[in-house]
Amino acid sequence: MRKCVVLLMVILLFTPSGPAMAGPYATEFTQVLNHIELVESYVVQAAQLAKLVQILADAVKNSKHNSAQMFGNIGADLSALASIVQGGRAIAYSLGDLDAVWQKTYPGYTGYARTGYYTRYQNWAQTTLDTVIGAMRAANLQSQDMSNEVSLITNLESQSESADGRLLALNVLTQMADQQAQQMEKLREIMLADMQSKAAYYGTIIQQHSDQAAAAQNFFQYAPAPADGTGFLPGWH
Repeated sequence: MRKCVVLLMVILLFTPSGPAMAGPYATEFTQVLNHIELVESYVVQAAQLAKLVQILADAVKNSKHNSAQMFGNIGADLSALASIVQGGRAIAYSLGDLDAVWQKTYPGYTGYARTGYYTRYQNWAQTTLDTVIGAMRAANLQSQDMSNEVSLITNLESQSESADGRLLALNVLTQMADQQAQQMEKLREIMLADMQSKAAYYGTIIQQHSDQAAAAQNFFQYAPAPADGTGFLPGWH
């Protein structure tokens, strides 16, 4: 409307003075005003169309999917960790018959065992060593994976910096959350491996004490067999 007023003032200033004409002049002036209003309506429509185009462009940009998403294979990693802790006589948390293996290796205080103590000690020592080395293998595997994880984190940081739409930003956040969950799973796996090595060590120590206590009890409760005069009996008489 402001443009109409300005144009009207220009017309009045540059119109030659003379007697007023209420006929053709008034009709032409009205047509000019109508044309001006029509042009203004076109300008408003063009501005609305430009705004609509901008809205559509933003919608397309914000709905653009990230085709370069990277998710680690956590299932394969956890399976590798669960299998690498098993080896030799190791008592691993991932064993299917863990209870039976533990009970057979560390039966607890069952009284004096007449089999060779050195044989049982050898089995306990080997079980503990194999279990500890399994935990060390798990830690080594995690250490080897760190280089790949650093590359992945660097890639995610680059995606975060270049994300220019809401969906792209959400894709990056999803990948970051997924990586955090995977790291927690791997941390739990390492904690389980550490727990199994400590359990094997304490199992060996307790079983040794149990066998020693049983041997001492058998020694102090020893009673010599009474002599019947028919033969020589070793021991105390």
